[in-house]
Amino acid sequence: MSLKKITATLQGENIPTKNQIINLAHRLAVPPYAFFTSHFEVRPSPIVDFRASKPESLKYGKDANKFEYIFVLRDFLADLYKRLDLDAPETLFSSDPDGNPEQFAKSVEVMLDLKTIRKASSNKTEFFKIFRNEVEKLGIFVIQDHNISAKIDGFALHHDKFTSNLIFINSLKRNSAAKSFTIAHELAHIFGKRSAISNNYQYDNDVESYANEFAASLLIPREELIEEINKKNYFFNSYDLAKQSAERLSEIFKCSISAMLVRLERLGFSKREYTQSFISGFGKPNFLDSDKPQVFGSKEGPKPGVIDLAYLGPRAVSLLATALERGATSKYEIFEHTGLSKKRIDGLLHVAAEREIGKEYI
Repeated sequence: MSLKKITATLQGENIPTKNQIINLAHRLAVPPYAFFTSHFEVRPSPIVDFRASKPESLKYGKDANKFEYIFVLRDFLADLYKRLDLDAPETLFSSDPDGNPEQFAKSVEVMLDLKTIRKASSNKTEFFKIFRNEVEKLGIFVIQDHNISAKIDGFALHHDKFTSNLIFINSLKRNSAAKSFTIAHELAHIFGKRSAISNNYQYDNDVESYANEFAASLLIPREELIEEINKKNYFFNSYDLAKQSAERLSEIFKCSISAMLVRLERLGFSKREYTQSFISGFGKPNFLDSDKPQVFGSKEGPKPGVIDLAYLGPRAVSLLATALERGATSKYEIFEHTGLSKKRIDGLLHVAAEREIGKEYI
């Protein structure tokens, strides 16, 4: 519906069709009958919006049905845990909001053995995949998709039951390195027992500042960064030199250039204006932390299941495959809760078997 039509409808000058009512309800993630009762209440969001100095319950806006889809998916995956009687992790690391984010990040870095992962990864994409897998092994679903507003970097859904913790990553215009930072940032919210939506570059309140400091410290440890800077010639006395140095360092630490510039700024090596100048390029075709289109591969595209595996993550895929294997769910039920067609489910199972995705995630 056009804005003019919606306005006319609200003023009682237009009667919407059945399909228009259904489409509007879908967009708002409410049942169609909600428009015909004066007492329908929209449930408050479980997600706290920390993107402003005064946190408040998130307003979904045009992304309402996208959020609802993630909630349904998360609850379905959690229910499969119950049906299969699987042992979920009993505890996760718990952060102290008044503590030192750098010290806490160090303990998590050791637990995940990120130093070894960095050395074993030949590029940022490989690091992201391994990092994501290790986070999932903690008992956290990591889902990524690009069909959500660009202003959302990601969000965390915390739950007391460790079958239900989930991190969502917005993959729109963000390369693997940028997504690694989002995982680390949202991990801080999960450890802090918060369901939160975030902006990776904002420090407007203590919670966001903590999550950003934790993420930067986790991916770019202070001692290792200073040691690397002292070993070689890195210069930060102009924007171009700072950007070049940050780019070189980001390849070593397998992080985004944005994260490296912020880290260098916070440690006193670079200037805030350089970081702001670089970040202002987000969304432009030549932005260095953007996801670049593939220029190779078959004309038919990736095999069925490859994209869905990248979207759902190995933990969810392992759980779905196990549930199907044990008769705890059906392909039709999976379709109802995920939207995946039978062909895509079959492709997903084939890819999971081919890549030997085991049950270590569940």
